Amino acid sequence: MENLKTLTITIPREGIDRKYEVKERDHGDLIVYDIFLKNDYLLTTSREGDILFMNFEASPEDQETFKLTFLRQVVDKIKSI
Repeated sequence: MENLKTLTITIPREGIDRKYEVKERDHGDLIVYDIFLKNDYLLTTSREGDILFMNFEASPEDQETFKLTFLRQVVDKIKSI
């Protein structure tokens, strides 16, 4: 596994802009994106939007990130990178 880059994306949610840290990693056969909010791991997704892992122990507020309407915004931002 190789760490490629880390970037910050901003997504508006409930009238507040939230800044998420995205860490791009190369696993050889697949590039994945680990999503963090305030240094708390939330989920791992592929560039195509497949959710590979989710942190179900995240706080209820952070779990709002798992809603499909919100995830679509995250995936769209990742695709534009």
